[in-house]
Amino acid sequence: MWQSETVRQSLNSHTFSPYKDRWTKRLMRYGVESRGVQPVPEAQRTDTQFIKVFYFWVSFNVNILTFSTGTLGPAIFGLGLRDSCLSILFFNIICCGPPAYLATWGPKLGMRQMVISRYSFGYYGVIVLCIVNLIGLIGFSVLNCILGGQALASAGNGSLSWTVGIVVIAVISLFVSFCGYRVLNWYEKASWFPVLLTFIISLGVGGKHLLHPPPAEPATVVGVLSFGATLAGFSISFSSLSADFTNYYVSSVNGWRIFWYSFIGLLIPIVILECFGAAVVIAVPSVPSWEQGYAGGNIGGLLAAMLQPVGGFGKFLAVLLSLSVAGNIAASFYSLTLNSQTFIPALIIIPRYVFSVVATAIVIPLSIVGAHTFYDALANFLGLIGYWPGSYVAIVMLEHLVFRHNNPGEYDINVWDMPRKLPSGIAALGAMVASFGLAVPCIRQVWFTGAIAKTTGDIGFEVAFGMSAILYLPFRWLEIRIQKRV
Repeated sequence: MWQSETVRQSLNSHTFSPYKDRWTKRLMRYGVESRGVQPVPEAQRTDTQFIKVFYFWVSFNVNILTFSTGTLGPAIFGLGLRDSCLSILFFNIICCGPPAYLATWGPKLGMRQMVISRYSFGYYGVIVLCIVNLIGLIGFSVLNCILGGQALASAGNGSLSWTVGIVVIAVISLFVSFCGYRVLNWYEKASWFPVLLTFIISLGVGGKHLLHPPPAEPATVVGVLSFGATLAGFSISFSSLSADFTNYYVSSVNGWRIFWYSFIGLLIPIVILECFGAAVVIAVPSVPSWEQGYAGGNIGGLLAAMLQPVGGFGKFLAVLLSLSVAGNIAASFYSLTLNSQTFIPALIIIPRYVFSVVATAIVIPLSIVGAHTFYDALANFLGLIGYWPGSYVAIVMLEHLVFRHNNPGEYDINVWDMPRKLPSGIAALGAMVASFGLAVPCIRQVWFTGAIAKTTGDIGFEVAFGMSAILYLPFRWLEIRIQKRV
């Protein structure tokens, strides 16, 4: 039917020689997913447990990295609690929408997110996106490993080093991502609840210190927009992997159902935990034990100090908090494996789970090296990573809504791996690159301030999105006229 011969062969587990290997066959019998970037045929899109996508996003974000992101408003950008929380709420309402919407494409097309992107950026042009996305996925995994390692070490009262903690967290994440879709969904469905209880207990124990925050300086437009760009870097970055986790759902599912499950699963934990992080870091100077735990920007130590009043049980809760990042890292590793195969198509013959091992080998040493400069790494990374997804979202959404008329049937899935039958990608890459000509002067972060941003604050994300949308329409129209196909 819709599959090309290449796709049909790649979907057959007996086609590629690696799948004939006895070890691989044994892993598959144990439920390890072998499928990589190959589209899931409609007959194999059979999952009807749609609520899993809600649990997935909740587990992805109920962790100490989300908490840490909220601390940046007061700690880096000088905002008070009210202004930090309002920024967190409104920027996330905007930035959680695109990844939730893109998640609805998975059931309709059966393709991974970066493969779908070939229908606007082209077979070779999407390689540029994959490189940037791989950097982002590795960066988020490194930050999570550092946080998890710090929290685990703090729970051990010095008997465990940050390095050992980082390795433990990475290995647990490796196991989950190695197994693939089924185990990943099972883990994400179960892991968020005890972590949420731990945050609730920490709020119950330390909440009295949060009741009377010190007066803050009036918020400036520059501070709000700069913090907003950082928040966007956290939330909208999920857009580049949204469909990776929904392409096994039956194609008949109502798109609004997937959207609302995803949107609420993203928005609620992000807003609550980021606001909690902002409130706690503002209270740190007034609580000596918190200040001691937080020394050097140690978020794990801060949370462990908050749980000290419950004694030995608090150490157990600190361990749970350290493990909270595993769900985020495992999902990032999972998408990272798929990006690797899209980045270098020849790697499609290598089973997906092999890349999880490679990702772990990369992330562990980077986490160990960056562990003692976490706050700088967090602020710089989130400040940088949010700009390209804004441009990406504008382009792929216009491609879908305008040029393919919001109709999944206008994606010829037969040509997913045929460069000459896909768009050239020049229009998409041209719009993205050209948009940064104006976006870069609009960036204001701790590491760079553009000429325009000195007056306006950081509007780089908004400009990248708007300019990409404006430029892509004529560029893509011209590309279609020249190629004589969509």
